[in-house]
Amino acid sequence: MQNIKSKIPASVMVYEKIKSNILNNELKPGVKLVEADLAEKLNVSRTPIREALKQLEQDGLVTYEPQKGSTVSPVSITNAHELYEVREVLEGLAIRLLCLNLTKENMSKLRKIITLMDKSVIENNYSEHILLHKRWTEMVVDLTKNSILKNDLISLNENLSRLRKISLSNTQQNLEAYIETKKIFKAMEKRDPDESERLARLHVRKARERFNLNIMKELEDSSQENLQ
Repeated sequence: MQNIKSKIPASVMVYEKIKSNILNNELKPGVKLVEADLAEKLNVSRTPIREALKQLEQDGLVTYEPQKGSTVSPVSITNAHELYEVREVLEGLAIRLLCLNLTKENMSKLRKIITLMDKSVIENNYSEHILLHKRWTEMVVDLTKNSILKNDLISLNENLSRLRKISLSNTQQNLEAYIETKKIFKAMEKRDPDESERLARLHVRKARERFNLNIMKELEDSSQENLQ
């Protein structure tokens, strides 16, 4: 974390910084959030830290317990499933609308990302692929013309960022996501909105399956560690 200096209220800046670190898994579930340490790292007083932590607690990203303080909340499986349900519908619609109104310029932007994905897979650079997968999703949102849909997708994807690293935690799952995304792109190239939407929705369902598989493994591993 780095020093924060801005005309924006300190509590807002602190909130956004800690939230970003949680959503990007830089602050992992269970990590203790000590007000004094955060104040020193962010070069602010403890008051904005306290205000930010209260807001993050309301968001469900931080858990507060008397005598113990604040910690990063675990990923809620129920909340994750709800996010995937909404994502399937909204992302499917976004892909459909984009396909119906696809320009050469927009197709070129999407093709560039797919080409970079091809390269990352050939080179077995799966950390790069995760970034490109995120970039693909952001590009779809950026190219969406429906302002209401775009705003909903921006908010949704922000909350999904924690889940994406869980659903793409190994090379095989990265490869599966790559193949699914490439199929969506091929359908869009053919100007087939029905198939594009179907594949987009299928991709989200598969992402949910990967998340379920990995989160259950994490819980099992944690259980085993507690028994030792």
